[in-house]
Amino acid sequence: MNTYQYAITRLGEFAILIQVDSKASHELLEWLLAKKAQLQVLTNVEVVTTYNEILVKSINPVHFNYEGIETRIHKILNSSKESIEANEIIHKIPVCYHPEIAPDLEDYASKVGLDIKSIINLHTAPVYPVHFVGFLPGFPYLEGLNSRLFLNRKETPSQHVASGSVAIGGTQTGIYPQQSPGGWHVIGKTPLHLFDISKTSPALIKAGDKIQFTSITLEAYNLLSDKDE
Repeated sequence: MNTYQYAITRLGEFAILIQVDSKASHELLEWLLAKKAQLQVLTNVEVVTTYNEILVKSINPVHFNYEGIETRIHKILNSSKESIEANEIIHKIPVCYHPEIAPDLEDYASKVGLDIKSIINLHTAPVYPVHFVGFLPGFPYLEGLNSRLFLNRKETPSQHVASGSVAIGGTQTGIYPQQSPGGWHVIGKTPLHLFDISKTSPALIKAGDKIQFTSITLEAYNLLSDKDE
């Protein structure tokens, strides 16, 4: 059974931040997901997790009682249920690693000292756990990137990163679900849509899922993109 030290901080009038004194890990991910599920039974709150934090915020401030909520949070965090079974969902994400649609790939390859084939092999090898979704709606934060692919974020962020861009920033890799400014190095692109507001569950990927990237050709990317239009 895992036990974690944590600190609770009040954020403004209607939110509470729980900071866990531990680095990101598979065990901590399971614990956070379990506590999120337990905390969501509290009345009139929304619960959001990151790598090692939980935010509990009120969706009905009129009925938010800070002292009462904090007492219940302590009970939940110290309850015996420490984890839940991790999701078995593995999303196979097709990615085209080609300079024509990956504007940073060649420069990135030069900076990390690898050829493109080696980058593809290293990037597609792991099954990445999704620790949380944020920054943009549907943007998955993943763990497990090979250290040979680590590269600090761009000194000057790009103003327009295309939807579907697969990118690396620091020790992380992720996927841009929408066009956005961004400081990560775009090494590929997927034809899949990760976020669709018209669907009941707009985000394709959620915390606790897993992702494995699979390499496809430029021709296959274009065919899949045309099919989705």
